[in-house]
Amino acid sequence: MNKIVLLVTALIISYNAIGQKNELNNCLSNVELEPSFIAFTTHKNSELGEWYKNTFGLEIVKEFTFPDRSATGVLMRKKEFVVEIFYRNDALKTSDFKPDSNAEQWSGFMKFGFYTNANLIDLKTCLENENINAGRIFRDENLDVDLLQVIDPEGNTLEIISRHKN
Repeated sequence: MNKIVLLVTALIISYNAIGQKNELNNCLSNVELEPSFIAFTTHKNSELGEWYKNTFGLEIVKEFTFPDRSATGVLMRKKEFVVEIFYRNDALKTSDFKPDSNAEQWSGFMKFGFYTNANLIDLKTCLENENINAGRIFRDENLDVDLLQVIDPEGNTLEIISRHKN
């Protein structure tokens, strides 16, 4: 009887380990991301942190609350690719402009880019299959790079950049 329980337990543990491995097997799991630090401000009920965590396979290294309790936050990383999210109680959307607001209240920013070893055509296909808004691939002759445009759930634009090998 003990052998059967031990065998069933081992199978359950193996199954869970395989399931967890598959959950982490996303489009960017085998893609090298060059060192970057990116920070966002968003509203307190935002799912933006979960999107970045899941999309880029990030690990949470710190959760925090501002001393005045005006915001909470999360710091995540995959090697030296770091994303920090500030969940502010008073975050404003661009459409909610108020003359007396301060810069810390505004959500997001225009766009950011980071370099990678990824094949952008394959990455775009994979991201689209995961229902991630992967747009055009643009060849920038001035920088000698290709850029894959990705839009996060709050409308922030990411440029995933692949260098050309001469």
